[in-house]
Amino acid sequence: MGIFGRTRADDGMAPVSAIAARQREGRDTDELIGLCRGILADGAVNAAEAAFLLRWLEGNRLVRDAFPFNVLYPRVAQALRDGVLDEAEERELLDTLMQATGQVVSPHIANSGSSQLMLDDPAPDVVHQNRSFAVTGVFSVGNRREVARLIESRGGVVAGNVSGKVHYLVVGNLGSGDWKHSTHGTKILKALQVRQSGSPIAIVAESHWLRFALP
Repeated sequence: MGIFGRTRADDGMAPVSAIAARQREGRDTDELIGLCRGILADGAVNAAEAAFLLRWLEGNRLVRDAFPFNVLYPRVAQALRDGVLDEAEERELLDTLMQATGQVVSPHIANSGSSQLMLDDPAPDVVHQNRSFAVTGVFSVGNRREVARLIESRGGVVAGNVSGKVHYLVVGNLGSGDWKHSTHGTKILKALQVRQSGSPIAIVAESHWLRFALP
C-alpha cells in the first residue's frame, strides 16, 4: 500500500521498483555501448580491454542477460578462458562488438560476411504467398513503397507493425547504426519477443529476402 493506501500498481501503473529497474537498465545499456565503442575506437581489442569488458558484464547482470549483450558475454568469456587473446579471437570479438553496437570499425570487418546477431542463422526460405511481412531499416533496393510492391507482387501482405500474425521481419541492408535505441531496433526487439512467446516469426536480411522476391 502507498502512503495514501494505494500503490502505482493499484492505478494500473508499473510499480516504482519496476520503473527504477528500467531506468537503471537504460543507463547501464548506454554505459556498456559507450564502453564497447571506446574499445572499437582504434579498430583493435587487446587482452586488457577484453578482461575489463568481461568484469563489467559480470558485475552488471541486468544488461548482460539482455539481447544483444547476452550474446556478447559468452563470447568474451570464451575468448579469455585460457588467458590469451589470439588473432582469431580478437577478430571475432571485434565483429561481435560491432554487431552489438552497430558500429563499423573497418571495411574488412564490415564485409566479413558474418551474420548479424539478430538474424536467423541459417536463414529460412522466404515464402510470399499468403504470408505477412514487416519491414524495418533502410533498403538498398528502394523505398518502403517499392519494398511493399515487391512483397505484394509475390502474394504477400505488408503489416505496419510486428505481431504474432507476422511471418517475416525483413531488415534493410542499410539499417541504422545504433539499432537498439532506434525505431529500426524497436521492431527487431519486438520480433524477438514475439518469437519467445511461441510465434515462429523469421528475421531475415534484405539481401536474403531479395533472393526470393526478385524475378
